[in-house]
Amino acid sequence: MTPARADVKARLERLREEIRRHDRLYYVEDRPELTDAAYDALYRELVALEAAHPEHADPTSPTQRVPGAVAEGLKAFRHPVPMVSIDNVTSEEALREWDASMRAFLKRPEGEPFAFSVEPKIDGASLELVYEHGRLVVAATRGDGTEGEDVTANVRTLHSIPLRLDDPSPPPYVCVRGEAYVRLEDFRRLNQAGTLAGEKPYANPRNFCAGSLRMKDPRVPASRPIRYYAYVIARLEGRAVASQTEALALLRGWGFPVSEWSVGVTGLDAVVAHFRKVEAARDGLPFEIDGVVVKVDDTALQERLGMRSRSPRWAVAWKFPARGATTRLKGVVWSVGRTGVVSPVADLEPVAVGGVTVSSATLHNADELARLDVRVGDEVVVERAGDVIPKVAAVVAERRTGREARPAVPTHCPVCATALVKDADKVALRCPNRACPAQTEARILHFVSRGGLDVLGLGPKQVRQLLDAEPPLLTDAADLFALHRHRDRLVALERQGETSVQNLLDRLEAAKEPPLDRFLFALGIPEVGERGAKLLAEAFRTLDAVRAASVEQLDELDEVGPAMATSVHDWFRAPDNAALVDRLVDAGIRPRPPAEKTASRFTGKTLVFTGTLPTLSRDEAKALAEALGARVGSSVSAKTDLVVAGEDAGSKLKKAKELGIETVDEAEFLRRAGRGGGAGGAAAPGPSGDGGLFG
Repeated sequence: MTPARADVKARLERLREEIRRHDRLYYVEDRPELTDAAYDALYRELVALEAAHPEHADPTSPTQRVPGAVAEGLKAFRHPVPMVSIDNVTSEEALREWDASMRAFLKRPEGEPFAFSVEPKIDGASLELVYEHGRLVVAATRGDGTEGEDVTANVRTLHSIPLRLDDPSPPPYVCVRGEAYVRLEDFRRLNQAGTLAGEKPYANPRNFCAGSLRMKDPRVPASRPIRYYAYVIARLEGRAVASQTEALALLRGWGFPVSEWSVGVTGLDAVVAHFRKVEAARDGLPFEIDGVVVKVDDTALQERLGMRSRSPRWAVAWKFPARGATTRLKGVVWSVGRTGVVSPVADLEPVAVGGVTVSSATLHNADELARLDVRVGDEVVVERAGDVIPKVAAVVAERRTGREARPAVPTHCPVCATALVKDADKVALRCPNRACPAQTEARILHFVSRGGLDVLGLGPKQVRQLLDAEPPLLTDAADLFALHRHRDRLVALERQGETSVQNLLDRLEAAKEPPLDRFLFALGIPEVGERGAKLLAEAFRTLDAVRAASVEQLDELDEVGPAMATSVHDWFRAPDNAALVDRLVDAGIRPRPPAEKTASRFTGKTLVFTGTLPTLSRDEAKALAEALGARVGSSVSAKTDLVVAGEDAGSKLKKAKELGIETVDEAEFLRRAGRGGGAGGAAAPGPSGDGGLFG
């Protein structure tokens, strides 16, 4: 290498390092040292040098945050460790009950307080980052907790996320999780600018942030003030971390923003004190927050505590009381949902509730309307339930003037005028007309939603255009796949053009081979959510098999009760539904079965794990069993084939013995699984035990 070339390379490295430092000071630590002009001068010099010397290109250079071409589509990314939810508590009493339950599980005396990590529960969008040898290789959304969407191109544009870890000897692999969010001041500024430009304001910072991350054009998130807080290391190779507070310190050292409100404390009294401190400061914080997350700090204890059926035993979210505000009820609008349920919605004078402007709120049903004795013209208290969904919580009856009027409960559908019926539970009003335009619209929107076929570009406005066309371009979901025959009519619709129409048709074509579980969910079968659809797909594997299943076959599945079994069976046998599925198949829909599981002696068997296993966390044991073709149940019954028992196994072990079900320990389970004396291919726990699965 000539001296000149050596000088160029050294200057490039110095510039990159200097700009990374200033990016961290500005975007992560909020203490900039340079003026904008001085920073711009450094950046321009780096751009010019890189352009003149492409042989020294570096994908982690600060200049590589500039977005390139529009992405072709969002690919699925399977999380290395599932991203599960955590349980909530809403009172100090419930928090102490949680602490007592952990003590009972571990047989830990009162005189030995737990060390806890207490962190703010920021209301944003969960975002996972994977680094290999210190370089960012994948960024993904939470998705369904098992698979998310690969949004790497978009995330590379966010300045608060390091493209390269600040570590001279980075680990070979690390999976970091955190929250992407938008500061309230930035959100208000964006909405003000949008309103002046005649655009519809964004509903709340969380939805704005989540939508921005999923944009196909990286230039969009690059132009938006999205920030990031890291809160957990989900998986780490090459080194060990003994506690959550140690993990947060490591994240800070690598260059991640970590909330200054994250603290390590000992004992519940200290947790309560910090909660009260955060609650008092809540309105002055620059971001949305709905509580704190309390985690047992010691990762060895986390692993011993393990998982409940759907959440870690060692962590809980202590939620703030719902935010409330008072406003006036202008009227009650009756909304018709996908299944025909007709629900009252409060039309309100706009009011700010926790930094979000609310103009409508749920009243749930006619019984709740009567219980509240709400009247048009009333002053009402509006809360954001869970800090998200607005609801009318109370009426300020003492401020009535006598001019208020009770809203009329409809006897006929407000959309199609069909006579309404009462559900069997005597609570919900329902429109029995499946051809009701409101139901049709809601079913189509559900079909193309994120959990269904995930067809971007088909929101409420676009679907309504297609339904309102003369003659209609849509009457049900199957018509979506005939839209290519009406290209000229599509192009003629308001605000459409050749490019947007072609993009829509391409997305519909790409959606013709969905995973079977997502297709089943998209159909909108009552009682079948995302989890239920996954259970059906794994058990029957093909659409034809699900359609042909008897109530008895469906009811045999773990987690499928009589209500769901009957609903699935009856739905596919209803003539309208059967015709719809036939038309979808004729249109080229070919749902893909779940990936084949490894055939083994466990294939088709039902296993139950109980107690604390010596080397496997509950999630790892479950993942291993499912990979070998087994079903993992949450309770012991006559359908259970094998119980794997660890330390402190309780009632499940007792019941297994009563029923004569075979019981083995972890070592025997691993031997039969072909994993010898260790977990083998099971995912290694991260420094947060079962394994830093959430925030």
